[in-house]
Amino acid sequence: MRDLIEFDSRCRECLLYGAIQGLAEGLVLVDLDGRIFHLNRRAESFLGVQRQRVIGTILATALSHTGLASLWATAATEDDPVTAEFPWPSGLVMRATASVCRSAAGKAIGRALILRDVTREKRIQVELSESVARRFAEVAGDPVSRSAAPPLTHRELQVLKLLAGGLSNGEIAGRLNISVNTVASHIKHLYPKIKVNSRAAAVAYAMSQGIQPPAN
Repeated sequence: MRDLIEFDSRCRECLLYGAIQGLAEGLVLVDLDGRIFHLNRRAESFLGVQRQRVIGTILATALSHTGLASLWATAATEDDPVTAEFPWPSGLVMRATASVCRSAAGKAIGRALILRDVTREKRIQVELSESVARRFAEVAGDPVSRSAAPPLTHRELQVLKLLAGGLSNGEIAGRLNISVNTVASHIKHLYPKIKVNSRAAAVAYAMSQGIQPPAN
């Protein structure tokens, strides 16, 4: 296991170092083993943890929110940042981004989790969308209708929920008592319906729509 390195000495060469110093959002940084070596006060508040108790521990063990834990686990296999929005305790809407941290030379030096409270932004978006839709409906003489979710089959929705829970195709097959090939077929069909082309994007979509993994 690698020795834990101080924040300043580890991140000074990172291209984001300057921005990190004044970041208002919740920020958690982990090393290549997934151990936390920095988090700011905003992240402590969002995650409900205390810095002195979690520094040096594996971040995955500190994530009690199911959706966030699934996003973090899925993003571990992606080179590009993965972002999702999902309901948070106390009625908030949280936007989470998980990404690889790289040095100026492009070398992976860890991973970052950024948390942002977008409750007000989402509320304004909804209010504006409903207002515009209502105005168009008045002009057209049609009743206002909300945009419907993609028409997933019952089985596709089951698969999507298990994807959101971080399960592999084999684990999903075992849970649903179907073959791995059948799972792959369901995933192939649901991706275009929700307009994604990767597992991480599917998880992000599920989280943004409030589609939660099964409780057990």
